[in-house]
Amino acid sequence: MTDDDETVYHRSLDTPLDLRTALESAAIEFLDVDEDRTVVIYQQSILMVTATEGSATTAQAFDVELWEPPAAGTTDDYETLLTGFVEELLAAPDRSSQ
Repeated sequence: MTDDDETVYHRSLDTPLDLRTALESAAIEFLDVDEDRTVVIYQQSILMVTATEGSATTAQAFDVELWEPPAAGTTDDYETLLTGFVEELLAAPDRSSQ
Protein backbone atom coordinates (compact mmCIF):
# COMPACT_ATOMS: atom_id res chain seq x y z
CA MET A 1 0.00 0.00 0.00
CA THR A 2 1.12 3.62 0.40
CA ASP A 3 2.89 5.31 3.28
CA ASP A 4 1.12 6.40 6.48
CA ASP A 5 0.92 10.08 5.46
CA GLU A 6 -1.38 9.14 2.58
CA THR A 7 -3.48 6.58 4.45
CA VAL A 8 -4.10 8.30 7.81
CA TYR A 9 -6.09 11.52 8.33
CA HIS A 10 -5.72 13.30 11.69
CA ARG A 11 -8.47 15.63 12.96
CA SER A 12 -8.79 17.67 16.17
CA LEU A 13 -12.12 19.16 17.24
CA ASP A 14 -13.11 22.22 19.26
CA THR A 15 -16.02 20.38 20.91
CA PRO A 16 -16.41 16.66 21.65
CA LEU A 17 -18.11 14.53 19.01
CA ASP A 18 -19.92 11.23 19.41
CA LEU A 19 -18.42 9.50 16.38
CA ARG A 20 -20.95 6.68 16.39
CA THR A 21 -23.95 9.02 16.52
CA ALA A 22 -22.43 11.05 13.68
CA LEU A 23 -21.90 7.88 11.63
CA GLU A 24 -25.51 6.85 12.21
CA SER A 25 -26.75 10.33 11.28
CA ALA A 26 -24.71 10.25 8.06
CA ALA A 27 -26.04 6.74 7.25
CA ILE A 28 -22.50 5.38 7.06
CA GLU A 29 -22.08 1.67 7.86
CA PHE A 30 -19.86 0.88 10.84
CA LEU A 31 -18.98 -1.76 13.42
CA ASP A 32 -17.81 -0.94 16.95
CA VAL A 33 -14.48 -2.55 17.85
CA ASP A 34 -13.96 -1.13 21.35
CA GLU A 35 -14.44 2.17 23.21
CA ASP A 36 -11.94 3.96 20.96
CA ARG A 37 -12.10 2.21 17.56
CA THR A 38 -14.77 1.78 14.91
CA VAL A 39 -14.51 0.02 11.54
CA VAL A 40 -16.29 1.92 8.76
CA ILE A 41 -17.34 1.01 5.23
CA TYR A 42 -17.25 4.16 3.11
CA GLN A 43 -17.40 4.31 -0.69
CA GLN A 44 -16.42 0.63 -0.91
CA SER A 45 -13.36 1.24 1.29
CA ILE A 46 -12.67 -0.05 4.78
CA LEU A 47 -11.58 2.61 7.26
CA MET A 48 -10.55 2.42 10.91
CA VAL A 49 -11.68 5.43 12.94
CA THR A 50 -9.79 5.77 16.23
CA ALA A 51 -10.46 8.34 18.92
CA THR A 52 -7.01 9.64 19.87
CA GLU A 53 -8.27 12.06 22.50
CA GLY A 54 -11.37 10.98 24.42
CA SER A 55 -13.37 7.93 23.37
CA ALA A 56 -15.57 7.17 20.35
CA THR A 57 -18.50 8.80 22.15
CA THR A 58 -16.57 11.89 23.34
CA ALA A 59 -13.84 12.38 20.75
CA GLN A 60 -11.80 15.59 20.89
CA ALA A 61 -9.46 14.19 18.22
CA PHE A 62 -9.50 11.17 15.96
CA ASP A 63 -7.60 9.42 13.19
CA VAL A 64 -9.10 7.85 10.09
CA GLU A 65 -6.91 5.15 8.59
CA LEU A 66 -7.47 3.56 5.19
CA TRP A 67 -7.34 -0.19 5.75
CA GLU A 68 -8.54 -1.31 2.33
CA PRO A 69 -9.03 0.89 -0.73
CA PRO A 70 -12.07 0.39 -2.96
CA ALA A 71 -12.00 -3.07 -4.57
CA ALA A 72 -12.60 -1.59 -8.00
CA GLY A 73 -9.59 0.69 -7.56
CA THR A 74 -11.76 3.72 -8.29
CA THR A 75 -9.37 6.13 -6.59
CA ASP A 76 -5.63 6.49 -6.21
CA ASP A 77 -6.16 9.72 -4.27
CA TYR A 78 -6.54 8.42 -0.72
CA GLU A 79 -6.33 11.89 0.78
CA THR A 80 -9.47 12.94 -1.12
CA LEU A 81 -11.28 9.80 0.05
CA LEU A 82 -10.34 10.36 3.71
CA THR A 83 -11.07 14.09 3.59
CA GLY A 84 -14.46 13.42 1.99
CA PHE A 85 -15.31 10.93 4.71
CA VAL A 86 -14.39 13.36 7.51
CA GLU A 87 -16.35 16.20 5.88
CA GLU A 88 -19.41 13.97 5.55
CA LEU A 89 -19.04 12.78 9.14
CA LEU A 90 -18.76 16.31 10.53
CA ALA A 91 -21.66 17.58 8.40
CA ALA A 92 -24.04 14.92 9.79
CA PRO A 93 -26.83 16.35 11.95
CA ASP A 94 -26.23 15.87 15.66
CA ARG A 95 -29.09 13.68 16.86
CA SER A 96 -27.68 13.26 20.35
CA SER A 97 -29.11 16.64 21.40
CA GLN A 98 -32.63 15.86 20.14
